[in-house]
Amino acid sequence: MKADAAAVRALARKPRAEIRLYLIFGTDDGGNAALAATIAESFGKGIERTDLDGSQLSRDPSLLAAEAASMSLFGDTRYIRVTTTGEESLPAVESLLAATKTINPVIMLASGISEKSRIAKAALAASNALAVQTKLPGPDDMARIVAELGREAGLTIEPDLAHVIAGFTAADRRLAAQEIEKLSLYLDSSPAEPKAVTREAITALRADAEDDAMQPIISAALSGDLKRLPEELKRMREQAVSEVGLVIVMQKQVMQLAAAAQRMGNARDIAGWVKQETQSRRLWGGGSQQDWTRQLRAWGRPQQMARLIERLLMLQQTMMRATPGPALLLEQELLEIARVAARAS
Repeated sequence: MKADAAAVRALARKPRAEIRLYLIFGTDDGGNAALAATIAESFGKGIERTDLDGSQLSRDPSLLAAEAASMSLFGDTRYIRVTTTGEESLPAVESLLAATKTINPVIMLASGISEKSRIAKAALAASNALAVQTKLPGPDDMARIVAELGREAGLTIEPDLAHVIAGFTAADRRLAAQEIEKLSLYLDSSPAEPKAVTREAITALRADAEDDAMQPIISAALSGDLKRLPEELKRMREQAVSEVGLVIVMQKQVMQLAAAAQRMGNARDIAGWVKQETQSRRLWGGGSQQDWTRQLRAWGRPQQMARLIERLLMLQQTMMRATPGPALLLEQELLEIARVAARAS
């Protein structure tokens, strides 16, 4: 069944036992995580959680249904959280939906799929599943979210400053919430004693200075700028930029790129569309208008975007296990991504 965020929140207040799969997909990674947390809270405090991922389910498609039907060691119910990137979990989802009996609900986060994917279609067609698609909020929507988060923390944020916070958190609700929390502590605010956010306070606390250093490297790689990338990689080494941190920031940029590609649709004049979106403040970050144009030409199709997202997730996991440091892995991957983008753009 299809649902939106409001329906999920309503269901969280009054759960339905027949729903065995909650599929959350789309480009708003922070929104996906927030919805998953809301659903998990509806299962009750202290409930046990089992984590699975797409690679496990692709190797053993029966695992998900088996876990959903099994009791915990002490006989308590639990819920299962699955993180997947593409269609590798489809057989597991089909087995789960067709199972005779399940007792443990499943929350599946699948940021790399679209409503046209087979997993989404299976969940949308099933009466015992709920599918929610999110979209990365635009600048104005994100500014309203920032202002609302501020009100909850006892902060008054003027619209222009809400746009500033929305911009440097790249429309990621979790990052925005972290910035609001820091501002609240810095200004000693509370709902009982609200404080006004100032530009000086934002400047004092901004934690994205390193993100700013990373952006030219990311833009060069995603744009396929093979002339610019070697110089950016040299600068990365000289400034000792966090390699894993760069991949995480790059993932946020790709999610923003995916949202832009979805809005763009089949527009033929990509450069004209980018210019219009930039002037309307619906695009920010990600480099110049030329960078955005090249990136959308290279990665604008859903299949290419899904492969890029999956590749970055795998890169992050590999780099976190790499010994010694992951710098060489990162440089090799950035060069390969740039070569693919150069051929496509």
